[in-house]
Amino acid sequence: MPGLTFPGGLSELDFVDAYRRSALRKPQMAADAALRALVFSDLADRAILCGVIAQELAESCRRLVAVYAALADRRYSIARSLMKPLPTAEDWSAFVEQAGKFNPGQIVWDLSLGEDALEFAEDLRSQPGLADLTNLVRAAETGSGMLLVPQLERRNIPTECWFTGIDAAEQSVTASLGAAEQDAIALADTTATLSEIARGFLSSYLGARRTAGRRD
Repeated sequence: MPGLTFPGGLSELDFVDAYRRSALRKPQMAADAALRALVFSDLADRAILCGVIAQELAESCRRLVAVYAALADRRYSIARSLMKPLPTAEDWSAFVEQAGKFNPGQIVWDLSLGEDALEFAEDLRSQPGLADLTNLVRAAETGSGMLLVPQLERRNIPTECWFTGIDAAEQSVTASLGAAEQDAIALADTTATLSEIARGFLSSYLGARRTAGRRD
């Protein structure tokens, strides 16, 4: 990326910090807002809000992969790597497979981070069902994803919603999601956890960069 500049004239390190504080936190905040709205919404509208949360979850998955990839490959600056397009579903699948093989200590070593990142590596390693999110990421990866709620007979409440799109291989893919309140809560919780893991990894990196060369 020759001649790359960062928004607002930020330095590379300040850009990474802004990314940590805002880009990584946005999916969590948006999911939480949708969840709060869902509680007070008509039952017929809850499936739509559940789908909104699922879309934020897909973004949190991809941003976690982006952070992991940037930290694992230090041939390029972290900031420049984070400016790239978000990872694909293929990247997500490779990430899930690798995360499933590494123990927390190996994850920290792979990312060249300090011991303060260990708790976030442990959280990542303990996450169940990450592979089950692949279709959701696939539906979102090209920006063509859309939310659909199946038509039901009058007075029936939707119990599922569909997030569907065209993936990077130009194949149609649909992720079916539960639309009950407990489904929405689970999706929002996972969104928050993945966002917090990504922020924790970047916080460890930033802490090390800012204290480099200093003595306690």
